[in-house]
Amino acid sequence: MIEIYTDGACSGNPGPGGWGVLLRKGAAETELCGGEPATTNNRMELLAVIEALQFLAQPATARVYTDSQYVQKGISEWIHSWKRRGWKTAGKDPVKNEDLWRRLDALAATHSLEWHWVRGHNGHPENERADVLARAGLEQARAAGRPVGGPVAPPVQELIQSASAPPILEIQHATVYRGETRVFSDFSFTLQEGEHVAILGPNGAGKSTLLRLLSGEVHAMPKDETQIVLFGDERWNVWDVRKRIGIVSHDLHRDYLICAEGLNVILSGFYASNDTYEYQQFSKTQLTRAYEVMQELGIASLASRRFGHLSTGEQRRFLLGRALVHDPPVLVLDEPTSGLDLKACFQYLDLLRIQLTKGKTVLLVTHHLHEIPPEIDRVIFLKEGKILADGPKRTVLTNEQVSRLFDSQITLVQANGWYQALPG
Repeated sequence: MIEIYTDGACSGNPGPGGWGVLLRKGAAETELCGGEPATTNNRMELLAVIEALQFLAQPATARVYTDSQYVQKGISEWIHSWKRRGWKTAGKDPVKNEDLWRRLDALAATHSLEWHWVRGHNGHPENERADVLARAGLEQARAAGRPVGGPVAPPVQELIQSASAPPILEIQHATVYRGETRVFSDFSFTLQEGEHVAILGPNGAGKSTLLRLLSGEVHAMPKDETQIVLFGDERWNVWDVRKRIGIVSHDLHRDYLICAEGLNVILSGFYASNDTYEYQQFSKTQLTRAYEVMQELGIASLASRRFGHLSTGEQRRFLLGRALVHDPPVLVLDEPTSGLDLKACFQYLDLLRIQLTKGKTVLLVTHHLHEIPPEIDRVIFLKEGKILADGPKRTVLTNEQVSRLFDSQITLVQANGWYQALPG
């Protein structure tokens, strides 16, 4: 029996993408990776499986593991109806990525395959290895400017090592004051590239101060033992960093100018500004990107509406678009559904989950458990400026630990990867 673990990644959707494969038979392992300079996440997920099956020299019995329900359900369920309809959906539209589905269908027919879905970014060792391979393939394709792929070679191995090595953010022994109040004392925190992390804590825990530390609005006390490294640089320019980190915060929402038109809210992300101004210039490419983001978030029809005339949910979507317009590698979200009704809350969380599949590093800061999507794999408890717990979600989110965090008796309810807190 051969075990096949696959994954895909895309920086932007569409954008440069990569695929990764780990094949295992007994103690023998083979790693494959590759990518394309302009593609989509779904195409990379499909191509990973196709490349794995093409690598097999003869018909084989194998278990295929993927964290893509699009692939797993597509090949196991949906494809039969597509073929009966002449590769059309139930709505009589052409099946997307038909060329790859046809290739996968033909290859799968030559093997005896079991299809298994695993939750992505959830600590599954082989899935994590496939993810690192996919991101290495992405970088290889981006550098080459053409499609690449094959067994892992020494140059690709270097990309794999670099994909998992440098942290996005490393804070060591930081002491931070807000006015005369000491918020952090000897605080340390590391965020690795590609991680999906939620920081959970009550009001006054220090969550907002951490965000201000990231955006350069507050600074740590200058001490010998203190070190703050962002994108591998200890001496970073705050304006350059703001272009590499997309932040959607409660403070930004509160303070954003209500007279700004929707399109300008999106464009302001290129300058990390509040509205746009006459001295700011925008290229045709940037304008096109702004319209693409609005289309993706379902707000293109509101481009000329003023920010103050939008609903809270619509405002939040525009601020998300502002954060995404320059395709930052890191996305920071502060209480993303605060003030939204249930429908708007669920719609917004669906948009966030899409971003979680695109290979971005995501830091979610909240005091609401229901805002933590299933794709979040690491949870940190922050209280009174100190980290009480830090680890995999399944081990951190327990009745006892959440009750201790909020100083109240709490019972957790879990469904479909989501958590909710109940009293008692």
